[in-house]
Amino acid sequence: MKYVILVIDDEVNIVNILTRLLEGKGYEVHTALTGARGLDLAARIQPDLVLLDLMLPDMSGLDVLRRIHEGCDETQVVMLTGYGSVKSVIETMKAGAVDYLTKPAGEEQLLLTVEKNLKNIHLIREIEFLREQDRKKYSFNYLVGRSKGVMEIYRNALSVARSDSTTILIQGDSGTGKEFLARFIHYRSNRGEAPFVEINCAAIPENLMESELFGYEPGAFTDARIRKQGQFELAAGGTIFLDEIGDMSMLLQAKLLKFLDSMTFKRVGGTRDITLDIRIIAATNKDLGRAVEAGEFRNDLYYRLKVVEFSLPGLVERRQDIELFARAFLEECAKRLKRKVTDISDEAVASLEEYHWPGNIRELRNVIERAVIVCDGEVVEPKHLTLSGPDMESRTGGDDPLLATSLPEEGIDFQKTIENVSRELITKAIRTTDGNRSHAARLLGIPRQVLLYQMKKLGIDDE
Repeated sequence: MKYVILVIDDEVNIVNILTRLLEGKGYEVHTALTGARGLDLAARIQPDLVLLDLMLPDMSGLDVLRRIHEGCDETQVVMLTGYGSVKSVIETMKAGAVDYLTKPAGEEQLLLTVEKNLKNIHLIREIEFLREQDRKKYSFNYLVGRSKGVMEIYRNALSVARSDSTTILIQGDSGTGKEFLARFIHYRSNRGEAPFVEINCAAIPENLMESELFGYEPGAFTDARIRKQGQFELAAGGTIFLDEIGDMSMLLQAKLLKFLDSMTFKRVGGTRDITLDIRIIAATNKDLGRAVEAGEFRNDLYYRLKVVEFSLPGLVERRQDIELFARAFLEECAKRLKRKVTDISDEAVASLEEYHWPGNIRELRNVIERAVIVCDGEVVEPKHLTLSGPDMESRTGGDDPLLATSLPEEGIDFQKTIENVSRELITKAIRTTDGNRSHAARLLGIPRQVLLYQMKKLGIDDE
């Protein structure tokens, strides 16, 4: 692929030097001596990279930078400045420049900067391509954002996918997309055509976990009349995704470590070693490092799992991705629910970007799905969003009956109302955390034991 570079600088000698140097490296180079000419060329040729002088005769380089990004949001812009002040550098970076060079820049430094930033645009395009493919096949196009931290995660994910046996640990709060990152790695690897088997370690009772993972032989226990393959065998050649690994018992941790060391196991009640070729990807919303210090997780298993480690940020740490996710969810939900909802207003986007998102991406998806259902037109407005928290009621136009400032004349059943409110809050917390009771308790600000007691008292089932 031949990259297109646009040089915008009013110094003819510098333009000629840059042109000769870059064309010598095989790049297609276009030049402009004014900002206006540069903008015209950028609109026509859609360059991969622009080398832009900060001081131009007809307009500010900052103005040119902003207008380039309005029409070519993928274009990488490197600023050229003879005024290497901290202030000018900060201004250009805030406006969207990816890098800067102080004139006169050496040939080696210039070429290294150009090559580095062209790699960035190659990565963006590769991920956009993969996202489109996954959108058609696996429906997780919305997981790839544009924030720098997430781009780095997916750059590393693409690299580790090529290593079919590397064990991976993914950490992050509930709803940040741990499962989808695991699937992304699986389907990008040579194991992509083999099974992807997910096991939620928090959802299976401890006494059943071993037989669920490794299977059992006839007579291994009461009612074990026939041989049963475990999830590990069902994933042969593919990937096992152990979600919420932090909730696995110490006994099972020891058995998992033994399997990882030898890639062999015995079914419950069996005597024959079975060898498997699978990749293990584990995930947790717990801090496993602290769990190790507290004696709740095996130190040797922790380091065996984190050969490659990913830490997924919460949605509040990547607010620039919220609109991207929201529009992708809207398109998906509208199609699935057969609703003629095609857009989301700027005001609704602003509400989404200001919200604190305790349930992260999963909560955003639920909010958008409900908005699509209740929307009475083609555009989602703030009134269609169900968001909770300080000052959100006025932005979303919601009227929560639980927060009404007046009481009916006939009065209320106080105890029953409190129970209803408690039931709704606990149920919402359980759903938001996908059944993880420890995390749900943290969201509600109560001890786990209190949560379990209230669930039993109120008859709440998290299944």
